[in-house]
Amino acid sequence: MNIAKKLLSEKEVETIYGLNARTLQRERTVGSGIIYHKIGRRVKYHIEDIEKYLQQKRVAENER
Repeated sequence: MNIAKKLLSEKEVETIYGLNARTLQRERTVGSGIIYHKIGRRVKYHIEDIEKYLQQKRVAENER
């Protein structure tokens, strides 16, 4: 697979994963959130980084 196809824009992340684009922006500003790539002025997220982030944020039933 072409690496460019594994990189998603904020809007694509929002559409596919339901993560608000403004939340992604805010988390980048404070240095938390999903690892991202800065390509010129564009911000891209690697699918594997998104999946890893979501897995880390998963809360088990007994941890609620």
